[in-house]
Amino acid sequence: MTEALLFLALLLALGWPLGRYLAAVMQGAPMRSDPLFTWLERPIYRLLGTHPGTGMGWRGYAGAFLASNLLLALVVWGIFMAQAWLPLNPDGVPNMAWDLALHTTVSFLTNTNQQHYAGQAQLSYLAQMSAIVGLQVVTPVMGLALAAATLRGLFGGRQPEGTSAAIDVGNYWVDVTRATLRFMLPLCLVLTLLLSWQGVPATLAAGPVDISKISGDRMPGSREVAEKRSVKQHRHAGRGCGSQRQVHHQRFVLVRSNCSRAVCGG
Repeated sequence: MTEALLFLALLLALGWPLGRYLAAVMQGAPMRSDPLFTWLERPIYRLLGTHPGTGMGWRGYAGAFLASNLLLALVVWGIFMAQAWLPLNPDGVPNMAWDLALHTTVSFLTNTNQQHYAGQAQLSYLAQMSAIVGLQVVTPVMGLALAAATLRGLFGGRQPEGTSAAIDVGNYWVDVTRATLRFMLPLCLVLTLLLSWQGVPATLAAGPVDISKISGDRMPGSREVAEKRSVKQHRHAGRGCGSQRQVHHQRFVLVRSNCSRAVCGG
């Protein structure tokens, strides 16, 4: 009982400051951390052809959201179907069939969380880190951006009252960039380091082979579990690097690692 109360107290203690920090990030208010992040954000804004002070109407915001989804889908789909020819594939994982690659892409892009593949046998390290983890980082932030834009629209937008222009619901590219760099990635980095310190594997070495099986299927190797686990917990998704998912033996190395993952979502 004492442990449960302490755990609840920890959640409440973390929830309030993190919520205030996230609100400040999405409001675009000046922050003490600006010098740390603006030098990363400015080249991204230039690449996207946008400016933090430029707003969007709801049509422009929705269009940017759909365009980003289409771009991500094409890139990730291509990675899955070409992973055998790409780097970071020490286990020699073959390319995915186009239909399985499409299903996996749509699943992670829409947070549907259906998994019709075994991660340790059918995805290379590059596909795991860039496609799977990339979508697990970006797609929750995209949903958060839409929620923030909806709230801005309901409260009259960001522009002064009495103007005849379309309601400014924010800048989609700025919202996604700020929330990713200032909130999602720092949290994932902290949990990754915590899990790695507790013994959860984080390596790019090839996995062992189970020679007792005639089919020669690879057993779950010591993959980059800590990194994917940290992202999974923050977006609360049940997809991992092994086909055993929640019972993967390398996810629960210590009691402390179980507590760490519970704080971040279960």
